[in-house]
Amino acid sequence: MNILIVDDEPRHLRGMAGMIQMMRPGAKVKTAKDGEAALALVREEQPDVVLSDIQMPNLDGLAFLQRLKEEELQTKVVMVSAYNLFEYAQRAIRHGAYDYLLKPVDMDKVEVLLQRLDRQLAEEERERGESAEMKQKLELASSAYRSRLLHQWLNGELSPGEPVDLEEWPLLAQMNTLVLTEIRAEGEAFPVQELVEQLKQRVSAYGEACVFPLQTVSQHSIRLVTVLKRESKPAEGIEELRSSLMRQTEIWRACGMVSHGIAALREEHRVKPAETYISSLYRQAEEALEYAFHEVWEGVVTFEPDAGLGNTSAVFQLDGEQLFEALQEQSFARAEAMCRDAFAELASQGRTEPKLMKNYASLTLMKLKSRTSGIIDQQVGSALADTASTAIPSCISSGMLMELMLGRLAEVHKSLTERKQGSGELAVEQCLNWIQGHYAEDLTLEMAAEQFHFNPSYFSTLMKSRTGRSFSDHLTEARMRAAKELLAGGRFKIYEIAEQCGYRDTKYFTRIFKRQVGLSPEAYKHTLRPQTGRGDRS
Repeated sequence: MNILIVDDEPRHLRGMAGMIQMMRPGAKVKTAKDGEAALALVREEQPDVVLSDIQMPNLDGLAFLQRLKEEELQTKVVMVSAYNLFEYAQRAIRHGAYDYLLKPVDMDKVEVLLQRLDRQLAEEERERGESAEMKQKLELASSAYRSRLLHQWLNGELSPGEPVDLEEWPLLAQMNTLVLTEIRAEGEAFPVQELVEQLKQRVSAYGEACVFPLQTVSQHSIRLVTVLKRESKPAEGIEELRSSLMRQTEIWRACGMVSHGIAALREEHRVKPAETYISSLYRQAEEALEYAFHEVWEGVVTFEPDAGLGNTSAVFQLDGEQLFEALQEQSFARAEAMCRDAFAELASQGRTEPKLMKNYASLTLMKLKSRTSGIIDQQVGSALADTASTAIPSCISSGMLMELMLGRLAEVHKSLTERKQGSGELAVEQCLNWIQGHYAEDLTLEMAAEQFHFNPSYFSTLMKSRTGRSFSDHLTEARMRAAKELLAGGRFKIYEIAEQCGYRDTKYFTRIFKRQVGLSPEAYKHTLRPQTGRGDRS
């Protein structure tokens, strides 16, 4: 409780203030020495209760009451006087006094008074709360009614000539330009009325305007509909309007992500009443708003019949296998460039349907998950699937889409790199064993890299660094070793040995053998016979 005590006698003023403070330690108590000073404090502090003397200089208690009444200052005034005269009490009550106390003041009577004031102030506070709640409900009901009418009008659901209880209806019926604004944000509620007023102030520079909060698309978004009656031709001034909305978007950036779709009535339709074209105009603004997904538009898209929105000729040129190979390289740079270039081309300067962009992004991640199954960390694979199925479909901008894509690809690259670093030695050893078991086949470096889930270039470098020899060197060595054993056995002809060692061309086999051993296969075979014979004779 806030209490003001007014008395021109300092001793009485101090005594009353001390007594009140003792009885109500939590109360905020202030004092004034006359009616003029008290009036100034009431204006400034708005106390709940004033305990005022009657006989005071400058402005006495009764005159003070009259001034409060004239200025409609709401406070409860208790008159405190040494005069036990019915006339004073009557005048005080007539001027609006809450009660009348006699000096010297009895503490028990003051306590009873304060208790009564406590109860009444609490009751008034409750009633004010109920009144504020009722007012809010009425405002919400009115807003919901307006929103419903606007919805019906925008969707062409109002009957022709149906009267509409909206003060803005004359302007709505003559509108020729519509702007659909969407604001998305996490956290606090939107300052809807403030946003409406700011947007109206900006677009009013281009004609008569009104702005409605249309609906909540989700818990974290709001849409505003702006209708304009522009006097200029449809094609004129739209670019200026677009630039102005871009500036407003910058101002609102703190509120969240802001985008606008603009649709203007074509010249040949301007003579028709609004209800004949409003649904079409609203759908055009919705379509334009959808393409604000592409950041190239900077948040504001104008619907134009010849703008090419909804491009269906764009081709997605990100090869999954090439992407997988790039992700196996030491640097992430090539994989990132491939992804950025492919989606930039697919976007076709912001004219490709956002849903198609998202579908290709999800498909790319799911293919990559399948290609890396059993190779990368399981959690990374799960993240690929979750992003493809949940995060990408809910992306609200091309920038967010690319950020998600590159984030997942970077994780795959890291997992592949760590795997190579941890399993390089084992992979080389396994590859050497694999060569030994398959040398008779038409082996290539690419086949070996595929077998052990490596990029061919990286695998070649890895083998060279670990063994000092290339894949081709190891394959040739394995074949020559086998050829020597077969030649030593003496059971097969040269062309048969060539085939069993993986060579389809006998002449090529002979050339390679001579280069590796220093002798032709036939000469090598003959060098073995005397040794074998001497061994037999011994």
